[in-house]
Amino acid sequence: MATEFVIMLPDGAKSMDAAVQAADLVESIERDLSVYRPDSEVSKINRLAAQQPVRVSKPTFSLLERAVGLSEQTEGAFDITTGPLIDAWGFTKRSGRKPTAAEVKQALTRVGYQRLVLDRETSSVRFATAGMAINLGAIGKGDALDRMALELQSHGVTDFLIHGGNSSVVAVGDQDPGSSKGWAVGLAHPTKPQRRLAGLWLKNAAIATSGSGKQFFHHRGRRYGHVIDPRTGYPAGDLMSLTLAMGSATDVDAVATALFVAGSQQVRQRYQEDGFSLAIMTRALGQQDSVEVETLGDFDWIETPQADETGTKDAKSSENSIFQLPS
Repeated sequence: MATEFVIMLPDGAKSMDAAVQAADLVESIERDLSVYRPDSEVSKINRLAAQQPVRVSKPTFSLLERAVGLSEQTEGAFDITTGPLIDAWGFTKRSGRKPTAAEVKQALTRVGYQRLVLDRETSSVRFATAGMAINLGAIGKGDALDRMALELQSHGVTDFLIHGGNSSVVAVGDQDPGSSKGWAVGLAHPTKPQRRLAGLWLKNAAIATSGSGKQFFHHRGRRYGHVIDPRTGYPAGDLMSLTLAMGSATDVDAVATALFVAGSQQVRQRYQEDGFSLAIMTRALGQQDSVEVETLGDFDWIETPQADETGTKDAKSSENSIFQLPS
């Protein structure tokens, strides 16, 4: 995952031992799921599963089953078997390149969650096609957050916030215990991560942001982001970023990725249908770093997305709002 996780507790909280135990989970999860560790379970699957079934731990197998279910739910827009496409576009090594149409076509022959054979009885994984590779980057952070949250709750911790790389967040209880406000969460501008786009209160929910603001390259004047549509083999979508809120960090990680690929029209159509209660979409305007922000849902804003620096304190949004922010 190559992600830094942060656990936040209210001032004066006496839950440090539980927080340490929750943080210790990250190492074992990373050891199982990272494609950047040759000894991980995912790396072992990618090496051997085309030749033989590969047995994995129960947590890894459960996550793979959940991933397949989310692929079915999103009609293939989310798919953990995109490894060959990520390789073809150079994003595995974080050095983007424009592949030829033939390279994309060839990679697509090795992509598809339907080719992932899972045997629950033996907790084993097999590839139906040689050359396949899985990558849990679009769901692994959410899984880690959910498991860390369960660990904290098992120790009686009722107020906490955990984030993974700032793009995935779980907020439980209150920042100020008893306030019923939840936790103050800031959303970053899609191309200027040091600039806050908006602020909102979040309670007993998870949010995830999918976008291409950090990993992209330009080829002949066109911008290509790292989020690839597994059905076509090409970066897709009309958004700069998409933030969703749901009850599960694992689910919202996957659904945000799928709907970012599918585009804003699908976000509107699937609003609430797929279990997400809030959505924030940003799309590029004409000027560099200028964005339009569209929201769906009833937000408890700390600062609404807007052009000036003052913000609107403790404002409730309408069901659908559009804001334009200049560069």
